[in-house]
Amino acid sequence: MFLINAHAVPGKESEYFNEVEGAYVSLYINYADLEGALELAKFYIQDEGWKVEDIEKDYYVVESEEELDEDLREFYTEAKEYGYSIIFNCYEESEDEEA
Repeated sequence: MFLINAHAVPGKESEYFNEVEGAYVSLYINYADLEGALELAKFYIQDEGWKVEDIEKDYYVVESEEELDEDLREFYTEAKEYGYSIIFNCYEESEDEEA
């Protein structure tokens, strides 16, 4: 299983459009190879109505839920059952606007 991190902004069809500036997205993807997992990550983000700004080059391979902190294990379990789990960590202002 892969843990892939990305940055996305809400599209007009997202329920978060005009609510938040963007989100850092974590995806647990239960897929055999990295290239397929990266394509699935983009698909799942877009399917939620968000636009992918960036997919981090670094990714993690998670071989068992014991590797994760206890509060993250539910996402691993969900990905094992459904093929993926997606977490949007939203923010309201961009860092450039805060400065």
